[in-house]
Amino acid sequence: MVPYLQIDGLTKSFGDLVLFNQISFGVAEGQRIGLIAKNGSGKTTLLNIIAGKEGYDEGSIVFRRDLCVGYLEQDPHYPEELTVLEACFHHGNTTVQLIKEYERCMETEGNPGMEDLLARMEHEKAWDYERKAKQILSQLKIRDFNQQVKHLSGGQLKRVALANVLITEPDFLILDEPTNHLDLDMTEWLEDYLRRGNISLLMVTHDRYFLERVCSEIIEIDNKQVYSYKGNYSYYLEKRQERIEATNAEIARANNLYRTELEWMRRMPQARGH
Repeated sequence: MVPYLQIDGLTKSFGDLVLFNQISFGVAEGQRIGLIAKNGSGKTTLLNIIAGKEGYDEGSIVFRRDLCVGYLEQDPHYPEELTVLEACFHHGNTTVQLIKEYERCMETEGNPGMEDLLARMEHEKAWDYERKAKQILSQLKIRDFNQQVKHLSGGQLKRVALANVLITEPDFLILDEPTNHLDLDMTEWLEDYLRRGNISLLMVTHDRYFLERVCSEIIEIDNKQVYSYKGNYSYYLEKRQERIEATNAEIARANNLYRTELEWMRRMPQARGH
């Protein structure tokens, strides 16, 4: 598999609170990974760090060169004056930039460079892009494309942000709670979308059924360390229990050894006295 992301020795703390310490893992082409941890353990912080929106104490984060990454934040924000459709093109790829260039040309007197732009639009299949944006928005039950984002609810804005990420067709998706504010129909549509093709993703979600259906691998942050499980959520639950039982057995053996040595030490003076 082609490596997309490699994280080595990553440490993040807030004052005395250490979220994770010297963690390392990677994501390769075609991997669909669910990130699991207790609330407050740094899942969203880790996604923000990977997406370049937050700093870290030490370690390295390396993406494959020229990799296109799409990030769905937990609480997305857009300039208030944008329409829904404009918001979908706000964070975009080269096709989106070409569409914006075309729109500027249309608004300029004499339409300078229009012939070249039309040829590039045809080559990039940019004419299909707006249609695709409207299709995805409609699947997410956003149908007023000219509504300003400042009038949207938090749930509607999250769905627009999800559409924005999916429309750009990135090589690697980073999703923070993608099913928040989705009903059953929208969740099932997104599940099918993410399972198609060779999509690579790293995802945080509290929707365990969605996690089970979409992700083929699980990464868990526990006690500031990372544990990897090469299977879906059910496999993770089984193997995690085995790991905990093995750890508890090791602790019990250590405690038994400690008690045995303590008893031996207590008897030592008596033994020497006889």
